[in-house]
Amino acid sequence: MSVLTLLTRAWRFDSPRVLSAQMTLLDRNLPYAFVISALVALLTAWIGNRTAHVPGAWTWTWAGATTAMTLLCLSVRQALPLPTDVARVQIYAHVVRLMAGMQGLCWGAMGVLWLDEGNPMSIAIVLGITAGMNSGGLAVFAPSWPVAITYWVANIVPVMAVLLRSSNEFSFMMGLAVALYLLAMTVFSYFAARGALRAIELGFENEGLVRRLRDQTQRALEARQVAEVALAEAEEANRAKTVFLASASHDLRQPLHAMGLFLNALARADLNGRQQQLLEQALASASATSEMLNTLMDFSKVDAGVVKPQMQPFALQPLFRKLEREMAPLAEEKGLAFRMRDTTVILHADPALVDMILRNLVLNAIRYTERGALLLACRRRGTRAWVEVWDTGIGIPADQHEVIFREFHQLGNSERDRRKGLGLGLAIVQGLARAMSVDITLRSRVGKGSVFRLALPVSKSPWQPAESVATDEPDLSGLRVLLIDDDPTVCAAMRDLLATWGCWCETAASDDDALRILHRFEPDVVLADYRLRRHRTGLQAVQAVRERMGRMVPAAIITGDTAPERLREAHASGLPLLHKPVPADVLQAMLFNLWREAPPASASFASTAG
Repeated sequence: MSVLTLLTRAWRFDSPRVLSAQMTLLDRNLPYAFVISALVALLTAWIGNRTAHVPGAWTWTWAGATTAMTLLCLSVRQALPLPTDVARVQIYAHVVRLMAGMQGLCWGAMGVLWLDEGNPMSIAIVLGITAGMNSGGLAVFAPSWPVAITYWVANIVPVMAVLLRSSNEFSFMMGLAVALYLLAMTVFSYFAARGALRAIELGFENEGLVRRLRDQTQRALEARQVAEVALAEAEEANRAKTVFLASASHDLRQPLHAMGLFLNALARADLNGRQQQLLEQALASASATSEMLNTLMDFSKVDAGVVKPQMQPFALQPLFRKLEREMAPLAEEKGLAFRMRDTTVILHADPALVDMILRNLVLNAIRYTERGALLLACRRRGTRAWVEVWDTGIGIPADQHEVIFREFHQLGNSERDRRKGLGLGLAIVQGLARAMSVDITLRSRVGKGSVFRLALPVSKSPWQPAESVATDEPDLSGLRVLLIDDDPTVCAAMRDLLATWGCWCETAASDDDALRILHRFEPDVVLADYRLRRHRTGLQAVQAVRERMGRMVPAAIITGDTAPERLREAHASGLPLLHKPVPADVLQAMLFNLWREAPPASASFASTAG
């Protein structure tokens, strides 16, 4: 670095932004520095008046002038506060440099007044005081090198000049020493100022980092708020979808349930060949519609979390045979080969849920396979059995392996062909697998086919086949049934069907109507729709009937409601639950079981409920 560059830096201030930070540091120190300088001046005058050769009048005059200069500097600082405008901070810096120079001159004058060229003790005292004040100035003015240089030059140069022009050899040598001291202090203060400057720059960098971090945090918060709003909207849309599906499903199930009851009652009439054919076609159409609604019901059960697996040992082969009997004809209708490999594995799972999972997977494979074959197989792998459904269908792209398990998501069905289902099958499969805490995986190649694998635990306990039960039609002759339903069509259809089974049936539109009927009719079984008028439920109606009769009359709930909350409430009641449309054979079997397992009439409602 050249001398000219060093002198330039000693005079010029740094950039306005850096200078503002330097002046901020100086401004905090100035009041304390000025007050201490005045006190030290008075103390120095008191000591010098007792020891030095300078007359006391001059000493106290110097002390008074230094104190007055200090008070003037304090007044100027008070009248000229540190500007917040960066552009005006240079004016403030020049004022501070002027005050530092005036303070330095005051202490330089002290050295000139006290210095005795022929007295080494006097020289030592003056240089000691000068060095002490310079050290104090370093602590105060270090943030700004131009201000520090001004103070030291004004403080040291007068003493150095007196010593260098002295004819006394010792004084001259001390003058040279002071010159070297001034040079050393200049270099040392330069690096100290550079360190302070680096600290200021690091502070700016930290401020920038904090500002960027604050901005990023703000953006992250805004993004989170947007995500939360989107999530809330998605959840609201999902709730609205669930409510819509529940309402639509309920409204569709009511007439379909009544139609099914009428058709089953009609099936017991004497019909000719053509009439019997039309009836079978009507029953097939009703069955297809029921299948779609039951798919919605299965999804609602999974969504509501009311599916409670009944884990037990069971043989997989009978289930395979059952699926083969039911699914092979559907595959053959599309020209597909249905293959099944026999297995001896005994699983520990819920057989009903496994049946539902495999049924959905096989139906899905049939829908999306145009040529080739399907395979239902099982392979044992340690403590697990891999139950697999293979197909030679269209295959599934890798980026769709997760989304196909979402509800209402279908591949290659933009036209919403109802023959390809509702897009709920795989969502139901995943929900049921999750309910049993088992894994389901998928491997697929586009244009080659897919394989869905269900990893089920192998049973550690022996399995005993269930005893076969009679399949004869239950005899319900003489059964008295009280039906509580606010739909007149359903009531009429139920009366007609129950009459063909030899039952007596009374219908009520509400729990109040049911209580009035009890005066003339004592039912053996109560069937109640879940959703009644005036926000009443079938559960409340059954409760009222049991309280009036004073015993636990057998009862069941029949509902077309698929809302998750309603399903949870119905399951929590402990009553048998049937979902509209109810197949006639299922209704007949349930009525027979309720009648057969009814508690004796002597069992009071209070004692049983308690």
